[in-house]
Amino acid sequence: MQASSQTRPDRRAILKTMAAVGAAAGLNRWARAEAAARDTGKPRPCLFTKPLQNRPFAQLPEVLIKSGIDAVDLTCRSKGHVLPERVAEDLPAAHELLAKAGIAIPMITTEITDVSKGHAEAIVKTAAGLGIRHLKLGYYSYENLNRIEAALAEVKARLRDIAALCKAHGVTAGFHNHCGLRVGAGMWDIHGLIQDLPREAITSYFDLRHATVEGGDGGWRIGLGLLAPRIRMLAVKDFFWSREGQGAWKAKDVPLGEGMVRCEEALKRLKALRFAGPISLHVEYAAIERSIGSREDQAAVESIRRDWATLKTMLGRAGLA
Repeated sequence: MQASSQTRPDRRAILKTMAAVGAAAGLNRWARAEAAARDTGKPRPCLFTKPLQNRPFAQLPEVLIKSGIDAVDLTCRSKGHVLPERVAEDLPAAHELLAKAGIAIPMITTEITDVSKGHAEAIVKTAAGLGIRHLKLGYYSYENLNRIEAALAEVKARLRDIAALCKAHGVTAGFHNHCGLRVGAGMWDIHGLIQDLPREAITSYFDLRHATVEGGDGGWRIGLGLLAPRIRMLAVKDFFWSREGQGAWKAKDVPLGEGMVRCEEALKRLKALRFAGPISLHVEYAAIERSIGSREDQAAVESIRRDWATLKTMLGRAGLA
């Protein structure tokens, strides 16, 4: 297949990879899927591409198609598939490459925490220009537990600026509730930080796994209920508590459906709330540092395929497919 007449010469080598996956047919599938998602108001499941970061984005279509995956949460951060300093060149190239394979990018994962750092404006502007309307922010940490209120005030000031940037470009930024000593591990922190910021600009990126780590019984349900009006993005993964001998208890990531996270209960709750945003599947237990084609690589790809199938089954049971 010949490259499009509008393709820039410096991207021809990348676009040649599409010959093996049926570019024209793939683009039609992608367009139909995007139209269907808009018409039905259903959530869009997508794969967080971290477990495939041993491959450049030009090699993603083959493994994604074989796994039946038609949408990704593309990493746009240091060590990601798109580096922040190259976002203006590489994000459009990745978007075009994936679209021609029938694969959408409903959201990207970034490290944005400040509008003046990390190429934040370029990332937001480029994503908006491609029709990517959701992005995950980076993290803020409680570096001193004796000044929690001061830390929250500092984060709130940064979020105001981020909200203004995102609103100007029609993009929604998601605040992720990561467990541990990060701001937002306590989900009431997120509520206080974003409740008076524009809903279309700053939202909750609700992570069921991390919410369960911090509130295994009722805490995750309370957090879900508290943030429900602002949840526009969802992360799905699973874990259980584990220890070796007399060592410390640790959260061990496991295949979806085999751990403590009550995904189907949460999905049914979100259906009742008419949730219709991206649902990012995280396969955190897959080995990251591995050679393409190795046994570890084959196992990781199989884990991705299996968890994707499990997620689709869960979505069907919850009425969100």
